[in-house]
Amino acid sequence: MKKWQSLTLIVVFSMSLFGCQNVGQGQENEMSVEIMETFTENDSSNDKITFPTSYENTIENVDFRMDVIIDTDLEEPLVTAKAKMQKVNESQAFQLLFSNNDNYDTYNYEEKDEYGKEVNTGTYVSPEETTLSYGPLSSQMTYMQRDLMPYIRSSFVLDAADERYNANLYSTESQLSFMTRDEAFQIINNALVEMNIECKYDYTGYALDYNSMQSQEYHEDVDGNIDRAQYKNQWSGLDEGYYFCINQIYRGLPLYHVYCEIFSDVADANAPIQAFVSKDGIEYLEIEKVFEIFDEEVGIQLVPMDVIAETVANKYNQILGSSTYEITQAELYYYVDLSSGMGVYDIKPVWIVKGVEKNGQGQHGIQVIIDAHTAKEIIP
Repeated sequence: MKKWQSLTLIVVFSMSLFGCQNVGQGQENEMSVEIMETFTENDSSNDKITFPTSYENTIENVDFRMDVIIDTDLEEPLVTAKAKMQKVNESQAFQLLFSNNDNYDTYNYEEKDEYGKEVNTGTYVSPEETTLSYGPLSSQMTYMQRDLMPYIRSSFVLDAADERYNANLYSTESQLSFMTRDEAFQIINNALVEMNIECKYDYTGYALDYNSMQSQEYHEDVDGNIDRAQYKNQWSGLDEGYYFCINQIYRGLPLYHVYCEIFSDVADANAPIQAFVSKDGIEYLEIEKVFEIFDEEVGIQLVPMDVIAETVANKYNQILGSSTYEITQAELYYYVDLSSGMGVYDIKPVWIVKGVEKNGQGQHGIQVIIDAHTAKEIIP
């Protein structure tokens, strides 16, 4: 179930927890320049381009059988814009999430923020190993309690690239007994409002029931063998909760950025805001990047879907080998180009194109990002 609202979000992210580094580099693939030469001569922001709900075509080894997803009315003009990260209110975050801890250790470091400036980062750790950390980027924050979350992470695997992926086994529609999904999300909503980060959003909430978690729990030792000593002694309804994956929305379209400057796939595992809520409240809240958007320039002309498909086909038909490619989805996004500056970034409309590569070893998912105006591939 997905909801729309306006809210205020706070973000502090523990870089050491996930090992993220600022290594993303943006590029544009020039293979579609010839495609665009004829089209751009007659380009006009007043021209009306319409898109089908599905698109079928075959270009050599690339078979298009794809849904075309546009979550806004294209009667409204698309834009380019600028973005900067919203600033977490660190004192509010501490007061809301950590102030009930009487004893804790504090660790402070000097690190560079998104503008390249040295800033103080902070990490608080209680004797029970509850942690709150923020920075160095303006909208980064991670809060986690340690009593239940290690068991949640051993039972709920959100990353589709992980061989133990099982998020599809948990309902995004059913309600848990301790409160409804909407009531649980309101707890997150209220917390984010207090932390003074505001955006529009779309979310998915997974209901983690204890029977499913018990059956999915898995622990390994350092040698890769099952480690029974780490398993939870007993699961019950007291352990249940909702895991939320929250994505920012801009002008009716999803706002896409590369998670942690490394992970470019559009997936719940890469949602910039994630949280777990149990009957006791917020057990986990991680916010990676939330943006303030400004300097809009209206009137971006989109190229037809045939031109987008030609760029995708050119990319894969140049790859040597026996693979074939099936393209199943193209969705219109706004893209925050994190490589376009330090602290202030370009935003533009793009198509996120997904499909599968098939060969003798099986198949795996693929994703391509195409500039919706120039039809050039973007490599984050």
